[in-house]
Amino acid sequence: MFDDKVIPERRQFPRVELNTVVNYTVVVPTFEVATTKDFSQGGVCLEVKRKLPIGTILRIEFDLPGENPEHIQALGKVIWQRQKTEDIFATGVKFLT
Repeated sequence: MFDDKVIPERRQFPRVELNTVVNYTVVVPTFEVATTKDFSQGGVCLEVKRKLPIGTILRIEFDLPGENPEHIQALGKVIWQRQKTEDIFATGVKFLT
């Protein structure tokens, strides 16, 4: 259970809740699909359908929603991963570009 202690924020950049589809690839040029959980200037939390080793480099592409959507292309590095359900893994990706 959770206690009433407040854990101080340690992130360098503030998070913004974001739910959008992301295309990503690991080394080979075929994309897989994930969804975002949150997004910041420094990285993104993805929900993916497979375990990815820490340090895996991903090429990701997605559109920021809005009236004038911006297409984002970036390289990222998997820095953490937690299993949420039997087939969904929350995955922290730090932007490299």
